[in-house]
Amino acid sequence: MNDSLGKEVLGTVGGYIAGQAKIAAIVGLLYTIGFAIAGVPGWFIVGPICGALNVVPVLGSVAALLLAEFVSLFGEAEVYNFIAVLVTFVAVQAIEGFYLTPMLLGRRVGLRPLTVFVAIAVGGLAFGPLGLLLAVPVAAVFAVFWRRRRV
Repeated sequence: MNDSLGKEVLGTVGGYIAGQAKIAAIVGLLYTIGFAIAGVPGWFIVGPICGALNVVPVLGSVAALLLAEFVSLFGEAEVYNFIAVLVTFVAVQAIEGFYLTPMLLGRRVGLRPLTVFVAIAVGGLAFGPLGLLLAVPVAAVFAVFWRRRRV
């Protein structure tokens, strides 16, 4: 492997990590706003924690939902609060899954949004949570090799 190829692969993986961090920050902000509106006790702490958990695909999202509902339960929440947390969760996950990840992560790693979406879907179906986590960086590294192939 020549030096420029190695640098390009490392740049791609670094772009993936930076993209994930940016998505986690945005998702954390969206959760914080939604949880404040939903009346979740400690929303200013729970929102950023849920954003950070989002870095782990699927499992992090489920943990975030359970954390927010658990905090609401012990905050003597009413039915409205539980529904509002669920609505917030669904809305933020839709924004993250259909916009943030394909657009931001795809741009960072040099993949088109549809390619990112398909890579995540195939990775998740084929290899479960680990496949979800590794789908985009693996696809991005393959793309680097594909662009560099000798004709």
